[in-house]
Amino acid sequence: MKKHWFKRMLLSYLPVFFFIALALIALSAISASELSKKEAVRANGVFAEHVMQMIDHTMRTIDQQMIKEVQTNEQISQFFAQYYTGNPAMTLYDVSYKLRELMINTPMIDSIYLVRSSDQIVLSNNLMASVGEFGDRDFIRQALGQGGSYKWTDVRSYKEFDDQRQPAAVVTLVKNVPLLGGRQGIIAINVQTAAIQNLVKDMTDSDVNFIRLTDRRGQPILDSKADGELLSDVTSDYTGWRVQSGLLRDNLPLFVFSYSSVWLALNLLMVVIGIVWIVYVTRRNYQPIESILARIDAYAAQRSSALSGASGQDEFRFIETALDDLVERTMTFQKQREEDLIFRKRSFFNEVIEGSRPIAREEFEEEMRLYGLREHVERTVMAVVEIDKYADFASRYNTRDQYLLKFALSSVVNEIAQNEGAAVWMEWTSSQRLSVLAHLPETEKTTERALRLFDKVRQWGSQHLDFTVTVGIGEAAASLAEVPGSYEEALEALKYKSALGGDRIIEHREIAAKSQGEVYEHLHVMRSLGQKYRLGDRDWELELEELFRELADGLFASDDIAATLHYLIYHMQREITELPGELQTVWNEEALPRLNGALERLDTILDLEREMTVILKEGFRRMEELRNARSQHPLMLRVKQYINEQYANPDLSLTHLSEEFDLNPKYVSQMFKEEFGVNFLDYLADVRIMQAKKLLMETSESVQEVGEKSGYPNVRSFMRVFKKLTGLTPGEYRKKEAG
Repeated sequence: MKKHWFKRMLLSYLPVFFFIALALIALSAISASELSKKEAVRANGVFAEHVMQMIDHTMRTIDQQMIKEVQTNEQISQFFAQYYTGNPAMTLYDVSYKLRELMINTPMIDSIYLVRSSDQIVLSNNLMASVGEFGDRDFIRQALGQGGSYKWTDVRSYKEFDDQRQPAAVVTLVKNVPLLGGRQGIIAINVQTAAIQNLVKDMTDSDVNFIRLTDRRGQPILDSKADGELLSDVTSDYTGWRVQSGLLRDNLPLFVFSYSSVWLALNLLMVVIGIVWIVYVTRRNYQPIESILARIDAYAAQRSSALSGASGQDEFRFIETALDDLVERTMTFQKQREEDLIFRKRSFFNEVIEGSRPIAREEFEEEMRLYGLREHVERTVMAVVEIDKYADFASRYNTRDQYLLKFALSSVVNEIAQNEGAAVWMEWTSSQRLSVLAHLPETEKTTERALRLFDKVRQWGSQHLDFTVTVGIGEAAASLAEVPGSYEEALEALKYKSALGGDRIIEHREIAAKSQGEVYEHLHVMRSLGQKYRLGDRDWELELEELFRELADGLFASDDIAATLHYLIYHMQREITELPGELQTVWNEEALPRLNGALERLDTILDLEREMTVILKEGFRRMEELRNARSQHPLMLRVKQYINEQYANPDLSLTHLSEEFDLNPKYVSQMFKEEFGVNFLDYLADVRIMQAKKLLMETSESVQEVGEKSGYPNVRSFMRVFKKLTGLTPGEYRKKEAG
């Protein structure tokens, strides 16, 4: 025999190992380089975001402080008042002192001055003069001409006195007095760009990266004038300023991961060790293989002419021939094992109950004699005994205990059947179902004996086992051909265990006699439930109770219940996607996986209702905690309550709400959407149409009257919105509900 195997193995695996090792070294270097670059970009982005947040926080603090002073400081209000009967000089002194105090308390502020519109007087912490005599008169006239507050300006030159040699580079915040309307004058707050530069440099002074800060027009507020690669570009939503950051040119090689000579040598050493190891293992493993081949060859010389003829070939051909012979003998042995009596009995039982092929009476009786069972077929009935809450059963008991408990259950069925004078043939057709073919006397026309038998089995299980069983029973079969139909009826009856409950007998004729509900009748409840859950309305619990009550009363099969509740979860998922990210996280990571798990364990609808209610309540509570932690939550609740009460007001709009709650319309719209996951207009339309539907169902008022009471004085607008949200016109809806 030619011994080529050893060389073939070495020549097959060594090149593969060598090239794979080199590829892994190269890929590790590339991966490390890419990872280093991504980490640098990510860290730089976080750095730029932090800088921008710090700047925004500082400038917002100044903004909010100025708003507070305008609203609460009596001296400032007196300065701007057109008719003031107090001591003007004292008022000017108090205002000037207050301005100096603000600059001391807020070091970022370079200067503050007040401009009174009535007499064009400017008051700063240093002087009081007319606008024409003030150094910053051009900016003042421009601000007064625009007639409104605005946030921080771009970088500009500022000087307080005409003879001031060097003007300061500042950014300016302008506030009207009063804040809403602004007819009395303005307050201007100047912050030097040097102060912003110092603020940024205190936290960004680094030899690794650079940072630029520019205003809306691209003028530099801070520019390190360093040469490097730009990695991050962040624009403030508040000031409109941009922060650009990146690595200095001298640090760009940080992106390139370089293998040191020691690391490269270590990798090459590992490759050499791997090659030596392959050679050693192949040589060592070949010795027992050679011994096995010698024994096969000796056996072939005595037993098999086919193997003897192949012994002169190389190892591969010889092993292939030996394995073919071994497979052939194994298949013959396996075929003999498949004819084992137990396997044959189970297989034949499945053929009988499933009707996979026609079975003659003679064949059936012959098989029954072989198994020692009752030969003559008279009247039969199929029953399926199912272990309740099988997931809990499987988790409580190990495989051995499960087998023993199932054996005990089948033994009890056989014993009770004998006591009742009936013969049974049963097999476990699935992990949790015992299918039973019960023989009934020819004279017995009903299934009363079978009902009595399996009710005793059920009672015995409740008393002696830690689990219960539910039995589905089909109609009596007069012949073998009708047995599969009875089996299908028993399985069909078990599908209603989820609605009727476990630990009971369910007859197919009992199910057939009851009217069953329509799944699609509950879609409106599911939509309402999802919307209320999203809006934080606790009435969602009542909707959930109503849904489960309708499912229980409608006598739905388990498949229909699962499909309905899957649609409920899907609809709630769509509603939750409209909420802020932190609320979506609570749903996606906590509530949603648990709800899907509960549906997978569906056993009875009562158990499922309890579990889903607990899960949804916990998720609702977590979302409510997050909402309550938000500063605007109480205000948005008041806005929502106001909408619910004033929906009939045709003038109800964002502008109306902004005036009612003294807020910016854009702010109201943004915060309402962020808080409840729905636009203001969509929510208002939902509330109005909900009230309109109530009026259409409960009163006989005309469509126009209903529209007016719902907030739509224009009947065409009312009909258009109503049809958009309901798919029907108001008249069609009233007719449908009345019918």
